[in-house]
Amino acid sequence: MSKVVGREESYGCLCVLGAFLLGLLLRLVPARNALIGGDILFYGYDSFYHVRRIFYTTENFPETLWFDSYLNHPWGFELSWPPLFDQVVAAVALIFGGGERVVEIAAALVPPILGSASILVLYLLGKKLFGARVALLSALLLAIDPKHIARTHFGCPDHDVLESLFILVAILLLAYALTEREKKIWFGTASGVLIAAVAYTWLGAPIYMVAILIYATIQGALDLRGGTSSTETVTPLMAAFGVALLLLLPFWDEAWLIPSFSGCFGALAALAFLYLLSSLFAAKKVTWLAFIPVVAILGYVAIVLSYLTETTREIHSLFWNGIHYFFGSGLARQSIIEAAPVYEVFDLISLSGLGLVFSFLGLGVAARRTWRNRLPKDQVLFLVWAVFTLVLTIFQARFLYLFSVGGAILVGLLFFWAVDWVRASKRAGPLAGKFLPLVILGLLLLPNAIGIVEIAKDRPEVAGDWLETLDWLEENTPATEGFEQPVREGEYGVLSWWDYGNWILQQSRRPVVANNFQAGATDAAKFFLSEDEEEALTLAKSRNVRYIITDEKMVYTKLPAIARWKNVDPESYIAISTDSDLVTFEHSERFLRTILTGLHLLDGTNLGHFRLLYESETSVGLKFPTSEVKVFERVEGAKIAGSTPYEKPMGVILEMTSNQGRRFQYFNSAMPVDGRYEITVPYSTDESLETHSIGPYLVGPVEDFVGGDSRDVEVSEEDVLLGRVVEVNF
Repeated sequence: MSKVVGREESYGCLCVLGAFLLGLLLRLVPARNALIGGDILFYGYDSFYHVRRIFYTTENFPETLWFDSYLNHPWGFELSWPPLFDQVVAAVALIFGGGERVVEIAAALVPPILGSASILVLYLLGKKLFGARVALLSALLLAIDPKHIARTHFGCPDHDVLESLFILVAILLLAYALTEREKKIWFGTASGVLIAAVAYTWLGAPIYMVAILIYATIQGALDLRGGTSSTETVTPLMAAFGVALLLLLPFWDEAWLIPSFSGCFGALAALAFLYLLSSLFAAKKVTWLAFIPVVAILGYVAIVLSYLTETTREIHSLFWNGIHYFFGSGLARQSIIEAAPVYEVFDLISLSGLGLVFSFLGLGVAARRTWRNRLPKDQVLFLVWAVFTLVLTIFQARFLYLFSVGGAILVGLLFFWAVDWVRASKRAGPLAGKFLPLVILGLLLLPNAIGIVEIAKDRPEVAGDWLETLDWLEENTPATEGFEQPVREGEYGVLSWWDYGNWILQQSRRPVVANNFQAGATDAAKFFLSEDEEEALTLAKSRNVRYIITDEKMVYTKLPAIARWKNVDPESYIAISTDSDLVTFEHSERFLRTILTGLHLLDGTNLGHFRLLYESETSVGLKFPTSEVKVFERVEGAKIAGSTPYEKPMGVILEMTSNQGRRFQYFNSAMPVDGRYEITVPYSTDESLETHSIGPYLVGPVEDFVGGDSRDVEVSEEDVLLGRVVEVNF
């Protein structure tokens, strides 16, 4: 018998090792699209700032970047990201030499390694809860889960992968702490170490503490129902939060750790309260059904009383800010696709949505099995955790990576329930009993298989025109000081929509007004949607902006988000309609008056202080065909001015060619006042620039009439940069 068991154990180890290697391989597949020209391109947006911080931490280990003058230019930005993920990657890079290329390789490789490690931990959790066969299938499902792969693959350095691994290990240790009576303190203590590690990794760690407290409340009611003391439940949980609190003490008053420290302290107080209340219920023989309602009522009273003192008001504010962040609605939710509810991101009547449906069905199977097993504490913990992560995912699609971990176990349970049901059915013959499980398994794996194909095709968003533009920006604009040690403002800033801020910062090494922390986003929105050049110019000067970058998405898909940041109805700028797979965009007259239109669609026409410097190669758009990405420069602008006998608008026309050889025409005009006109122009007639004029300006009345005259006028580059007046009299 022992040989058989040993053989099964060896077989299980080989299978889970195979799942680990498969998961690692699939998470390395995106490297084929991230390795371009010998360089590593990173996926997403936040990953670029993690790379910046990892470089800084490598150079100053273990100190990391807490203030960055290259953000929110020219004022800088205080960072609130907990440092552990960046420090882990920096430490790995230092172990292997710490050079620039080593840092990039470490940043690209650590996520798939950590993501694959989650497969092994999940196997241990699944085996502990539901046995080896469920554990093995769960490990395989997580290995090929596209939602998890999307956050843990090559070239995707983000704290999500480390935070989710830590909390998964914490749940595993708590599961043992709740069922191993003799070692409950040890397992609880070890879990506390992992909870503290989560806090040092992610600002949102208190949400996991809330989940554990919800479990403690439910388990307290179940303990009363079973006539047992809550001591066995509360003791390991208090050990966990107590150890976590001690580990957080050294940095408890840092802004990035205060929420987690307060959460740990509050969790300990809540557990003590739950224990006392449970003991009171037991002593007074109050029905267990009243326990959860009483906790809810007293919790509400505690929230109301939190207004009494300044300290409790601060804690109250932290609590509600956190609740609003995870479950509320607001501008960020409307502007950040991953913060939108999952039903707005995924069509549940689709293959990708089918995987979520399977997980939801598996939740029912897990609940049924937990009930039939007489509600063991570890399975109840898992059930609460699965439901909680599902709720998070429903409110914000970004948590799919988190729910997919528990979801793998849920789908594994669903499969074996279906197989057992088929084999127990009297209608299913021997042949069906053999082949139907394979059909069911294929159906359950289908959403993952399709998702993997899509991820394999994916390439870094920055690749292509954006990358070429950022390289051009670095090579063709004046370098700014302090990129490696950003303690003072740079010589000038670059303005684009906040989505692209981290790209510009890390790839072009230039200060940015707006980046992915949304600092500066409001000013960016006001600038691009301004309908008055002087207003936009004033804002650009206040931010010391020299260069502006636009792209076609800002004109189309990102335009509604830009409008919301300005607190304006997006429909006043654009109407978006979907007909089958065809999406159409209809811009309003109001949008056509904006600075964004004047820049990206009209190349500075009718503007006097902004000129096109560079445009990318790819041309997009049907109604307004234009380059995908463009770079503009803010200049003083030369003033073509003089006397005129005409009481009609005076205008200038300049034939231009872009760096791509595209011909376009610049035009601007002004109405004379008391016999004089003045037209500010941003382009010189210097033909040595990449984007340059073809010939001189043509200056004269806008309208043709008998006796009207026009002049050819040269404007030097110095005239444009210094704001000189070029006198042209009629």
